[in-house]
Amino acid sequence: MLAITTLLDERALICPRCGGTLTCADDSWRCSEPSCPHAESPFMVVSGTPVLVDFERSVLSAEEIAASGGASLVARPDRPGIVKRMLHPANTQAPRIAQRMVELLLADAGTTGRRPRILVIGGGTVGDGLEALYADDRVDLVAFDVYASANVQLIGDGHQIPLADGVMDGVIIQAVLEHVLEPVVVVGEIRRVLREGGVVYADTPFMQQVHEGPYDFTRFSESGHRYLFRDFEQVESGQVAGAGTSLRWSINYFVRALTRSVALGRIAGLAFFWLSHLDRVLDAGHSLDGANSVYFLGRRGGPVMTPPQVIEHYRGGM
Repeated sequence: MLAITTLLDERALICPRCGGTLTCADDSWRCSEPSCPHAESPFMVVSGTPVLVDFERSVLSAEEIAASGGASLVARPDRPGIVKRMLHPANTQAPRIAQRMVELLLADAGTTGRRPRILVIGGGTVGDGLEALYADDRVDLVAFDVYASANVQLIGDGHQIPLADGVMDGVIIQAVLEHVLEPVVVVGEIRRVLREGGVVYADTPFMQQVHEGPYDFTRFSESGHRYLFRDFEQVESGQVAGAGTSLRWSINYFVRALTRSVALGRIAGLAFFWLSHLDRVLDAGHSLDGANSVYFLGRRGGPVMTPPQVIEHYRGGM
């Protein structure tokens, strides 16, 4: 990926502590505000990646990041392709929604006067179904995560995105909101860094058991997810994976609890891989009530959704 200084001008990066403009000289990142501690003490850099985090307001630890060299603190096993797909069937919604997002942003390009910029929050690995987006040379991607990788330009915390107001055209946040302490704050940050009319695509678990251990906090029904993005005008929303996939996850974790074995749970999940394929034939409303994960695609702007409107929004099987 291109360096962040290539993709964004010098005023686009801000200090997560005070909001001042960041400057970079000789790979040393500092805040331009004289009263900020980071004016004198530069931000940490690990594995060539700036760590733009306000550690006083984050679950992230400077000591752990330094000790690990910016590596992920969560094990991410590299399984054979067929096993990976049986345990985690392909996200068939993401390619379509990402393509629609690009089309919406390209239609706006005449008013912005530049190539669309898309921020990927949690972009340490290429998201499931987003491979075509990463290969699309019509857009520029900026990505960050809580760990360093070849796919990110910085390490950051979604609660304090180190970008100035309105500098992004699109934001993708896939399988991340369950891992943040305050989803409302993160969505507020997404809204802040998006320009008016900018597009957000969020893909978030609902009926999934805990994964990534201590770094897993929250779940959303489809209606709750929509209300989380109440400051956005909806383009579309729905389920990514349905009740069949939820049942397969439950079998996996039931066997883990019964046998005290993660490996046996995964084997059970493999044995019932076919349940995910039943998502295609399940009743849409009832499956939405038991969806494994849900999505929202929307634009910044428009009237704020009211509490009564989220009741009207419900499309489940009740």
